[in-house]
Parts: sequence; structure tokens; C-alpha cells
Amino acid sequence: MIDKESGVYMNKINFKNLYTERLELRIPTMKEQYILWKILINEDINQYYFPTPDRIFVKNNLSKDNIEDLKNARKIFMKQLSDWERQKPFYEKKIEYIQMQEDSQKYTWSIFLKDTEIVIGQITCQPKDNKPDNIRDVGWFIDTKYQGQGFATEAALTVLDFMFNEVEITDIYTGAAEINPASWKIMEKLGFEFVGTKKSSYFKDNEILISKEYHCNKELFLNRKNKLLK
Repeated sequence: MIDKESGVYMNKINFKNLYTERLELRIPTMKEQYILWKILINEDINQYYFPTPDRIFVKNNLSKDNIEDLKNARKIFMKQLSDWERQKPFYEKKIEYIQMQEDSQKYTWSIFLKDTEIVIGQITCQPKDNKPDNIRDVGWFIDTKYQGQGFATEAALTVLDFMFNEVEITDIYTGAAEINPASWKIMEKLGFEFVGTKKSSYFKDNEILISKEYHCNKELFLNRKNKLLK
């Protein structure tokens, strides 16, 4: 299918379960969303995975350029995020969209340990703001109990292979807080190229953090994939 904005071909295919040596990346269901929410409200995970939404800043007249405003916006957002009854309708709508194969939610997987019902995280390859559909962003989170074991790299390798070779997207642009090397080192391992930095809405103590920005295309990924699998 030709993307109307970019004129670039991209397969509009339904996504599917993906499998690795140790993991099952499953089409999400409501069954595991409460567990994923419990993982996500851990500050060690959400502080760099889940930026404060713009709506919080707009509604409360807060600025991303002011550290106190960033702190206040984060406090408001975390209060909302930590309320399951408030969040549950959002998760239900997300699952409904996934079942409908709605593009904004289409490529999202729940990460399970293989041959178990143990869910350890989530990975997405979602549309990039103000970009045509063949250009994507990628993100993931892993339960702290399972970090440091290569699961994020394993999941991302399989998802990128699917997105570049079957969906046939052309590019991925993404970023990670400079202070969070656990994420951007995985990107570099997967073949992403560093393209610069920008100020982010993340912060630590009294400092607004810098985001490291990365780009990957099919050629870069396949070159790195071949090296990783040797």
C-alpha cells in the first residue's frame, strides 16, 4: 500500500505473535494488562519510558522549560497513572483498538517468558508524531526483576525484523534519556545511529535531562542483525 503523505510503499498487514529463543511476543489481551500496569507504575521503569503527556502541561498551564513545572506535572500525572480504576478504561480502549487493527495501536506486543503465562513487559513500534506511517518510533519496558538478562534486546531484534521485512517500514526514529544508558546502548547494539541530542521533558533532581536521538533503517538493522546472529 502507498502511504499518501510520503508516497512510500508499506505493507498494511495484521500483526501476529512473534517468538524468540526465550520469549513469546503476544498480541495483547486485557488478561495481562493489570500486571503490565503494575510493572509500569514502578518509578524505576516509568521515569524514562513514559514521559508526562502534553495534556497535563496544557491543562495546568505548566511549562516544560521550568524544572518546578516539570515536577508538578509529573506529580499530577503519576497520581493519575497510579489509579487503576482511572486507567482501566484506557487499557480497555487500547485492547479494543488492537483487536480492530487500528493503526495507532497496531504494533504492540506483550512480552511473555516462553511457554509460560509470566508477562515481563511490553514492546511497541508506533507511529511517529507528524511523520508518515512508514516512519516509526520504538519503545519497550521490562519488569525490573528481569532486566539485565538480554530480554529487551531479544524482543527488539525480533520486532525490528518483523517491521522492516514484513511490514516494510523504512525508518525508525527514537530516543532515550542520556542518563539512561540501559536503553540507548541497546539501540546502538541493534544498529541505530546516533543523530544528536535534544532537551527532554525528563528530569532528575533539579536538572532537565538531555535525550539522545537515534535513527535506524532496514540496511543498518540487517547489517547489525547479521553480526549479532553469527
